Amino acid sequence: MAVICYTADTHSYMYPTDYVKKEKLPMGYIHLSSLFDKDAILVDGGDVLQGSPIIRYEIKNGLRPFFSALCYKAAGLDVFVPGNHDFNFGYDILKDFTSEIGCDFVCANLVDLKGSLNCKPYVVKTAKDGVRIFISGVVTDYVNVWEDKKNLEHIRITDSVDAARRMLQAAEEEKSDYTVLVYHGGFGDDGAAGAAYVENRGAELSLLGYDVLLQAHQHSVLNPYMVGGTLSLQVGAKAFKGARIEFGSKEKTVHASLFDVDLPVPLNRNMRMVVENDPVYAGVEEYLSKEVGRTSTVFRDEGKLESAVSGCPLADFINDVQMRLTGADISAASLPNDPVSIGPVVTISDVLALYPFSNTLVKFRMKASELKMAMERTASYFFIEKDGRIKISESFIHPKAEHYNYDYYRGLSYAFDISRPVGDRVVKMVFKNIDLIEKPEYVLSVCVNSYRASGTGGYEIYGRMIPEKRYGKDMQDVLLEIFETGETIAVPEKTDFLVFS
Repeated sequence: MAVICYTADTHSYMYPTDYVKKEKLPMGYIHLSSLFDKDAILVDGGDVLQGSPIIRYEIKNGLRPFFSALCYKAAGLDVFVPGNHDFNFGYDILKDFTSEIGCDFVCANLVDLKGSLNCKPYVVKTAKDGVRIFISGVVTDYVNVWEDKKNLEHIRITDSVDAARRMLQAAEEEKSDYTVLVYHGGFGDDGAAGAAYVENRGAELSLLGYDVLLQAHQHSVLNPYMVGGTLSLQVGAKAFKGARIEFGSKEKTVHASLFDVDLPVPLNRNMRMVVENDPVYAGVEEYLSKEVGRTSTVFRDEGKLESAVSGCPLADFINDVQMRLTGADISAASLPNDPVSIGPVVTISDVLALYPFSNTLVKFRMKASELKMAMERTASYFFIEKDGRIKISESFIHPKAEHYNYDYYRGLSYAFDISRPVGDRVVKMVFKNIDLIEKPEYVLSVCVNSYRASGTGGYEIYGRMIPEKRYGKDMQDVLLEIFETGETIAVPEKTDFLVFS
């Protein structure tokens, strides 16, 4: 029997910590990988080079080798398929990482124009019992939408479905016993046919005929299930879970299950050596605990629904920063999935928890009618129960939590009447005494982050527009610099908005 152990979306969370809570958590690649079968083929589905304080610290300080690469190498990783975030810092850093992990770098829809990444379209792994497993990988086409063009100067990301289909022809020539496709993407964009790029094409890929489709990217936990004749699954993020896939040797059978980190986990010898010689952990802890500024009081996200209905000083603060930096008339900002509070003493850890991703800013010139389309998407966050209670719409919770797709607006007075149908809930938009609903052609400048500007999360209107200006500075750095001025940040004036039914 051959076995694959699969991980994805670790975002360099190697230790059992999220760097926010003080206690150890049942997570982290160090402990998860210590649960892998001894002779398993180890596969990772990407998104390592962004998302945690440790990888930010290493990139900012130019530290090599990457600690995550050392951990992957100690675990004995066999195959690495990149995620969209692995392109965030350009060709050279991707090259550093993939050379340091010492395994096969596989991506069938990556064209390396420079020829230095040693990227393969597929590999064939032979298990101890002689079973031959064909493994290919593709990354979401949306790298072309999200990524800064300078980071793709020497790389082309081609159509993921076309590439995966071609690989099946190669699998026939290799006479493999099983075919596995690792896809840094998921399900959910079936209705996006005809778009230039589609983010999640799992439904198409599952119909190609692979035995196994290992998904990633969406941070969802999906227990193994069959789509046609293809077994598929997702393992979530931050190395809370892994997957074990068994391939029969006498009969063609595939079985899979997910497993958790259950602390304490005894580490294998190689991983113990990596931890004992870790050159960065102490530096990261000291870096994160450094005080960078103060607020006049605690800024709280009281809870996702409560803040969405009543407003949140954290969102107002981020929007004020975005407006000052860009000079935009209107700003839209979201908050992370988990409720966060900062102040009155603010550390680097607090800022990174508030703004966990390396986004930049984009400014558009928009008609009021176009801004209303974006705001209607935000207003769809709410659902009314039969008893009249307001809840969060299931579409923002399943298949994964997407509270970060609820936007808070600044610079105008607005209201949502959520008793009205989705798509017709924005009933007030007033900018400097101008009723924007009555003047849909009125043009404003609107600032959003680079993720929102890509048009994902249901905000396609931004993706169809040409930016007036892009701002290259990382918002994490912008926020840290504001606190480092020494000025005590006062509670922002509350935005005038109302949610009612």
